Amino acid sequence: MKGKTFILALLIIAISWGGNLWFYQSKQLEEPIFLEHFYGGAGVFELYYLTNRGDPARVVSVEFSDGTTLYAESDYYGFPNDNPAYGPDVRSRSTHYLLKKTRFDEQQMRELGVDHEGEATIQFNGGKTITADIGTVESSELSKGNGIFRQQSSSGSSNGRSFRSYTVKEELEIESMSSPFPEVHDDFKMKLYTPSIDSTGTPDGGGPRTYSKELDKGWSEVAGASMKNIDFPIEMERGERIRLTMQEKTDAIRSYSFSIQMEGTTKSGEPFTQNFLVSNDPQFSPEQMELLIERRGSQ
Repeated sequence: MKGKTFILALLIIAISWGGNLWFYQSKQLEEPIFLEHFYGGAGVFELYYLTNRGDPARVVSVEFSDGTTLYAESDYYGFPNDNPAYGPDVRSRSTHYLLKKTRFDEQQMRELGVDHEGEATIQFNGGKTITADIGTVESSELSKGNGIFRQQSSSGSSNGRSFRSYTVKEELEIESMSSPFPEVHDDFKMKLYTPSIDSTGTPDGGGPRTYSKELDKGWSEVAGASMKNIDFPIEMERGERIRLTMQEKTDAIRSYSFSIQMEGTTKSGEPFTQNFLVSNDPQFSPEQMELLIERRGSQ
């Protein structure tokens, strides 16, 4: 009887071990999955991708659809780690996956005039090469400051909330605000604050300190009006603050870094442009990783 019990126990252990092994293998990616990127030449260009937790490979170069090739910044890996789950390129980790990013040189992008859309050829350090849709990547010249807007503060939170605040140095009128990637705006909500806008939330009495407190408040408590409801032009007096606040949605699994361009005219009749950087640094939960696989894994 004892022998039969022992054999049954071994059989249960074997079935359990086999089931766990099957489940583990079923969760493994055949190749890395890249996020859809929207890069408009503003901020740092970083390529994000999901890979298996035990995969030590890292991106070394990317060939864009326009024929240009960029190489990853080598000093980013100056302190290698034997465990790939804790390398310098890891942004998030789960039981099965790692979300990694690779940084590229902005000046080199401008010199090459990168203009990419869709599939790119990506090479890894072990020699493996894959083709993947990485979205839209464009380079541009650095915008020169107009001297009219003085940055007061900027901040971000792990909950997807961020803001940028400026003070205007002379009387002006804002006539329009436009984005190079309007399709990305479904990923987040935006509020614009100036004293003349019919605003909800906390009034602009506390400056940067007030803004920081709003990072964790409900969206209805954030000062400003929804970008969708703003009527242009917007008039501003010298010394007044203007702030753009963003709230990223939890199901936003794309990477973006671009500028919303504001255009207008000063009191003296001089036209001006001012860029508001819109960017994120994806850090995914296990649920978001699964969502990424569901949306992009079959591409």
